[in-house]
Amino acid sequence: MSARLVYLRLELKRACKKLPHIFAGAIVLLLLAGTIALLSARMLYGETSAGRITVGVVLPEGDAVAKKALAMVSSLESVKSICDFEYMNKEECLDKLNAGKLYAVMEVPEGFVQDIMNGTNTPVKILLPRGTGLESRIFKELTDAGASTLGAGQAGIYAGDELLYLYDMADSVSGLEADLNRIYMGYSLPRMDYFKNVRVSATGDVDTIYFYGISTAVLFLLLSAIPVSAYLASGSASMKGQLALIGVGKGTLIAGRMLGLGMLFLAVALCTALGASFAGLIELNLPGLAALVMVCLGAASMVVFIYQAAGSLMGGVMLLFLAVTAMHFLSGGFLPLVFLPATFRAAAPFLPKYMLMEGMKLVVTSSFSLAVLMKLAALALAGFLLSVGAEVVRE
Repeated sequence: MSARLVYLRLELKRACKKLPHIFAGAIVLLLLAGTIALLSARMLYGETSAGRITVGVVLPEGDAVAKKALAMVSSLESVKSICDFEYMNKEECLDKLNAGKLYAVMEVPEGFVQDIMNGTNTPVKILLPRGTGLESRIFKELTDAGASTLGAGQAGIYAGDELLYLYDMADSVSGLEADLNRIYMGYSLPRMDYFKNVRVSATGDVDTIYFYGISTAVLFLLLSAIPVSAYLASGSASMKGQLALIGVGKGTLIAGRMLGLGMLFLAVALCTALGASFAGLIELNLPGLAALVMVCLGAASMVVFIYQAAGSLMGGVMLLFLAVTAMHFLSGGFLPLVFLPATFRAAAPFLPKYMLMEGMKLVVTSSFSLAVLMKLAALALAGFLLSVGAEVVRE
């Protein structure tokens, strides 16, 4: 057996002795990372969900046409999914609005429906409470959209009337307005048929809980190197010289350290993945295991390079913590990338942390992507070469 293989076997054996240390540190880090993930998710989504709102409606006395028109509007899917209408007099509406029992008040003027039909611009008065919340803002957006649709229809009627007057066809105005009203009603009432519902999530193609699970898992994996920092210490110059005499060069030293740390990472990650699989959170399969191995190897290469660049154990711990925290933020680990500036979003795919999160997503979703595995392989190779370069520069 060659000296290189013997050295690698001994390096892996030395790494096995660090298993208790990394598992003990992993438990503490898991609790910390889980707390961070929960706080991030709560900060992002905890108070942003809007429920159904109650809107007070003030109608002119005896205006049955307006009440039927409002009943038809309230039956539209886009309206009834957001709010409920309550009909009452103006004084009662204002009292409930001030008491916080209503999110908005809609005061319909007399002859409103007739004015719509003949193109007269008669606005509906919308009253919102002070310190408008999310629900009231949603209702305002809804009314603005309705006003925009109504304005477009009125503009069409005005244009048609003007054209008939221009050609001395004033007798046909009422017929044209009736036809245009029927056409516009035919387009506006079933307007939802022209749209396709698409669920948009800040976390992309995974649910929020899985997104933060992936983010936390990678953060936890990288920081779990801190309890085994002693394993990453660079040997003395005399020892390196003795190893060089038997053919164990800088590349073998770095490769052994990377493989040993990668094995420690894999032990922790595999236990966590098996636990999640038994709990029914993920479905672990062969492609997922392959992705997990590549994630651990890529993470190990990154950590080894950071310690090599730092030049000391304490410097390595500090640099690892700072680098991982910064990259975690820039990669969308704390907040999804959609909330970050465009410059950060453009740079994120080139960060090692982002690549590791992509690989961990394969594990969680039980999917396969050759492109992601190639990126992780390139990350491992780049980390190895940079670590060797740092070792050469130091000497």
